[in-house]
Amino acid sequence: MSDEIVLPENPTNVAELLPYLPLPYEYAKQWGLVFSQELADRLEVVQQENPSNHVAKPVTLTDGTFFLCADLLTEVPNGLYGPGFQALDSGRFNEISVVPLSEALALIPVVEEEV
Repeated sequence: MSDEIVLPENPTNVAELLPYLPLPYEYAKQWGLVFSQELADRLEVVQQENPSNHVAKPVTLTDGTFFLCADLLTEVPNGLYGPGFQALDSGRFNEISVVPLSEALALIPVVEEEV
């Protein structure tokens, strides 16, 4: 019997990933984290209450949700983003969708250059 950890093939939310943290980079980089304005606001408050040189800055998507690359999950619960992560309400991690990175990137607003 192998002790190798099998990561979820198609996780739907961050709560499903908690037992695997910190995530391996090669796995994490393929996913995007998408969440509501309310959770983006809460993240901002938690980061202000737990100052660090490493701050997650969500990007607003065209549908009004917010996005972060899941590679930051390689640095939690005890890495670079650990203090802020530990202050978040893990009971709400099921509200943070995990989507293929390409799907999240497709929703980043395109800024047209002025000529």
